[in-house]
Amino acid sequence: MTSTARKEYYELQLPLEGFDTDVLSGWLHQNGCLGIYEASPEDWIVYLPGDWPPARLENLLQGLTLLNPAAQKSALRLDKLPYQDWNSEWRKHFEPFPAADGVWVRPPWRESAGAEGAIELVIDPQMAFGTGHHETTRLMIQVMQQIRLAGEQVLDLGTGSGILAILARKQGASSVLGIDNDPDAIDNARHNALLNQVDQIDFQVGDIGLIGGDTFPVILANIHFEVLKDLALQFYHALPAGGRLVVSGLLKPDVNRLSYVYKHAGLLMLDRLDLKEWSAIIWEKR
Repeated sequence: MTSTARKEYYELQLPLEGFDTDVLSGWLHQNGCLGIYEASPEDWIVYLPGDWPPARLENLLQGLTLLNPAAQKSALRLDKLPYQDWNSEWRKHFEPFPAADGVWVRPPWRESAGAEGAIELVIDPQMAFGTGHHETTRLMIQVMQQIRLAGEQVLDLGTGSGILAILARKQGASSVLGIDNDPDAIDNARHNALLNQVDQIDFQVGDIGLIGGDTFPVILANIHFEVLKDLALQFYHALPAGGRLVVSGLLKPDVNRLSYVYKHAGLLMLDRLDLKEWSAIIWEKR
């Protein structure tokens, strides 16, 4: 690879209509993308290595149309950009926005824009481990406005950028443990905690096995459906009696399947919220 290629990257603007975004995200990462930015609920910006030959780029575009036959290659905009413009590209696309009533998200290079009294979350996306744009994150934030967090110990599994862990702390959680299996995500989460000037958050690389026999009155899990399904019993044992589990990352058609598994694990569904094709559910251990 030449030094010139190392200083360049491809930016693919990808409309999401017709895609299963969970499948799409996994497929893109499996096929070598550098990162994904949630530019809006309708569009992603996908970053690809600048040294890819035309044939590999064409194969990726063709693969996208196989994933979603409704997608048209003519609607996919691909640009090659100098690496030094990376940060300016983030800044161009990420503006302050309300993630839920009373909660605003902004990047560190923008001034406060939320209403007086709103909770403000300062998130530096750094290759987009969670900016708050996606429906599942918005659903989690909405649910967090409905449940008691003040004084509680919180587990945030699949913490990503740390946005939910930071919000939990700002809503009065006594301590938060954020876990993710991606070391880069944990680095990003720690950076965001510093930007928000919050303490009592411990971000660790790993999985739910890190908690050992500890229990948490509140568990947050915005992760893929298959992972949620496999963790049913572990969630049950990680909750005390009366503890609450909030999950998202699942599509509406998957709710009944997850409910069957969680019910048999000993969890009771308390509430469900939907946003577009996505759902979030509150569970309680009785």
